[in-house]
Amino acid sequence: MTTNSGTIFVLYHKGLRTGGPEALHQLVDMLRELGQDAFLVPHPHTARNPRVEQYNIYDAPEAPEIVDAPGNTVVFPETYVFEMSKVKHARRMCWWLSIDNSLTFMAERMWHRNQAGLLKKARETAFPYARMWKNRVNPESLRKDRDVVHLVQSSYAWAFIATRLDVVPSLISDYTPTDEFQGTTALQRNRNMVTYNPAKGGHIIEAVKAQCPPSLEWRPIVGMTRAEVVETLQGCGVYLDLGHHPGKDRMPREATLSGALTVVARRGSGAFYADVPIPWEHKITPGDEEVATAVGMLPRLIENFDVEVAKQDTYRATILNERSRFKREVEDVFVNGRLGKDAYDYL
Repeated sequence: MTTNSGTIFVLYHKGLRTGGPEALHQLVDMLRELGQDAFLVPHPHTARNPRVEQYNIYDAPEAPEIVDAPGNTVVFPETYVFEMSKVKHARRMCWWLSIDNSLTFMAERMWHRNQAGLLKKARETAFPYARMWKNRVNPESLRKDRDVVHLVQSSYAWAFIATRLDVVPSLISDYTPTDEFQGTTALQRNRNMVTYNPAKGGHIIEAVKAQCPPSLEWRPIVGMTRAEVVETLQGCGVYLDLGHHPGKDRMPREATLSGALTVVARRGSGAFYADVPIPWEHKITPGDEEVATAVGMLPRLIENFDVEVAKQDTYRATILNERSRFKREVEDVFVNGRLGKDAYDYL
């Protein structure tokens, strides 16, 4: 039984090429594949931005505005959660693509730090977030709004939202386009090269670099074209991510698909096997011993590279199956009305 007889509008930041906007394109594309009437709607502040050319692979047309009418549905990414109160008649859904970087919980942290006097030097920066948390997007307000359907991109987000908002969210993940990562050969790979994104725990990685043997080469993924990112991931030995993993991040999946060995910190989604299904010994526990653990782990993993990479075959197989599972997730929520599923329901 189809639950959506009307149109589904998905609000998005037009012109931005990051994992979140791409996931929103993927959602509209899949909804239309499933026979739903679905459109992206640019946020008014971004409406004049050019569309991202690389997203032309998706069937995701735009509508000029949301039609707030009974029978319609509006999907808000967590970055636009404060816009939900403007919709009075259509069904509202909030898709939590990120937790740590979401405005709601970032503002909450800022507010409490501001109140505690911990941000004296950054008070002017913190106050706008704090005010927004206090007046419009705080968790207490979301908890009371029982008409909102909460969607989550990761099992980490599922557990977090279920606990903080006292709701049973529904998993809608995303998927990794695979075409550009095919054709890697062992001859192209420098096993001693460790790549990383400085925005993902870069300060910790710098400490690791300072203590690692000089035989390891380090290449930050910054200031690169997309083609250069792909080439780097296909040519490195290890991709190291010691960041917070606010959602099920894209680059660890791309690195693994490229044949690199992915090593992550047990933070955010990195702590959940359902989100990052790599062996326990490929994950680093945060804390005082984090740097020392990484320093000892990397040479050992590289020395046994073929064996260790083979241990991530399950992760690669999961990535290759993401689009198929994504279709089932979207169909469950938007076509069959089966809410409340987590990743473990799709194993």
